[in-house]
Amino acid sequence: MRIFHYFLFENFDPNQVRDHPGNPRRILSAPADALLSRVADFLPRSCPSPLLREEFGSESVDRLIAAGALREEGGRLCFDTPVFLAEDAPALRRFAHEASAPLADRLWERREALWEIAGAVPSGFDPPVNLYFMLCGMVFDGLLFDRLSRRGSLAVSRPHASGLDYLSVIYEDCSSLQAFSDGLLCSYNRLTDGRTSLESFGDADGDRFDFYRCFRLRERGPLPEQWEEAGKLLDQLPGGEERAFLLAQTRALLAGGACDGRCLRLLELFGYVRDGKICVPVFREEDTQSVLRLGALVEETIGSGLVRALLPEESTPDITAIRHGAAPLEVANELYHILFGGINESLAARGLVAAPPRLPGEGRYRKCIRC
Repeated sequence: MRIFHYFLFENFDPNQVRDHPGNPRRILSAPADALLSRVADFLPRSCPSPLLREEFGSESVDRLIAAGALREEGGRLCFDTPVFLAEDAPALRRFAHEASAPLADRLWERREALWEIAGAVPSGFDPPVNLYFMLCGMVFDGLLFDRLSRRGSLAVSRPHASGLDYLSVIYEDCSSLQAFSDGLLCSYNRLTDGRTSLESFGDADGDRFDFYRCFRLRERGPLPEQWEEAGKLLDQLPGGEERAFLLAQTRALLAGGACDGRCLRLLELFGYVRDGKICVPVFREEDTQSVLRLGALVEETIGSGLVRALLPEESTPDITAIRHGAAPLEVANELYHILFGGINESLAARGLVAAPPRLPGEGRYRKCIRC
């Protein structure tokens, strides 16, 4: 049986739908591995639906159809979301290299202009550190992502019968795909109230010790041992308002005011504060213009190349998701993450952006605050 990793891009607040029967986190998880593995066994053809309904039960099949993982047509079951199997690894490696390398080269040629823009932001850190967050995160995984969506180059939304809007991506758990599923610098973790964000950006090769992960783990039950102190401190904050209270106190600290002692300890515990002072880059509302300038320069330099690369029927026609008829724009979303993740890796290796440190069991990432 194949084992899978499930990734979700949710257009809803996970805290508010924790107990929703259509919550994809309750459906797209390890218990689905066996059924999806059987569908994969029938490649390159799709799987006879009656066979799997008899083997796993119609309710299990219908749950995965409702969640958008599978599609039933003509009496057969197909993958209906971007699914990447071990067999897809050679095509993804070819795409990642051929598409990202020339785009990274063009950005490297503009390095002085990129550093100049990043250096104008008074975050307290040097241009390569600023550029790591501004280019790798805010531009590639924010500004350009939104622009590519608006021009119809990729999908960012998929409403489901449950009433929830989300995209899902499924990777087979194997060494040949690990570099794409977990190993690229293309992953945000963000705890936010819409005004202030406690963020980390990096790869997904481990369990980051950050606020986003902590809040997600609390939803599932008792926290693991390494999170116990954080959990005890959060339990002392106003019930049901822990996130709002923590972020409000973070704003107070940034403004030079007093910060609740429990919140200050939490910020120290997660590495945002040292000796009572913020110790990570801080990006404020007034820095938006610099991010827009940076985005315009990047789009001018490589925008057309990005658009051309995000045509999965041409760039990766033989991968499982395309052969099964998954929506090309949803596949393009994941190809974009592979593409800009590969660019980020190249830029970090060259020193254009500050490479994030690797922490045992957590992967590579850096933290910042946006307010």
